[in-house]
Amino acid sequence: MVRPREFDECEAIERGLGVFWRRGYDGTSIAELVAATGIQRQSLYNAFTDKQGLFRAALTHYVARVKASLAPLERADAGLLELRHYMSGVLELQQAEGVGACLLVKTAYGPEVAHPDVQSTVEAGAGMVRACFARVLEAATARGEVSGPLSPDAGAALLYTSLNGLSALIRTGGDRRHVATILTSTFDSLARRTPGKTKSERKR
Repeated sequence: MVRPREFDECEAIERGLGVFWRRGYDGTSIAELVAATGIQRQSLYNAFTDKQGLFRAALTHYVARVKASLAPLERADAGLLELRHYMSGVLELQQAEGVGACLLVKTAYGPEVAHPDVQSTVEAGAGMVRACFARVLEAATARGEVSGPLSPDAGAALLYTSLNGLSALIRTGGDRRHVATILTSTFDSLARRTPGKTKSERKR
């Protein structure tokens, strides 16, 4: 007879996610996962097979968290101001949690991405974010809020690049005072100008 698990698997995944996100896959040991989750080594193995199994579960959970965080951008009236608030919020969260960057981006540069399931999760998660950005830009363009030569997909790629580039800037000791300036410049490049102000500036 199989004994029921004596721990909350979702909570274990959440705690494991925190360790992986801060330290990276290679930098995380089983001992650290045992300490973080409060679950014995054998129980972790029974539930997730190995460290990579727990990591894949944590990465999938991370994508679900990202999807939930995009909810404000799914509103029909979401525009450039909401995109900027979202990006600022992501950067603030990364610094508050001491994780430094998006877990998907960090994983894309690690050896664990060689696993097909990890690669597909990284690509699907990042694609979800860019697709959401593109939908907001498409709607904002239809409302006359956005101008310029970039298509919604290209604009989404620009914002995704800017967001993760700013994470790298902060992570590598860049001047954090530049973050707001760069965000302003990025969104100004997308916004339709009115006398002296951008659309997003008029909303404030």
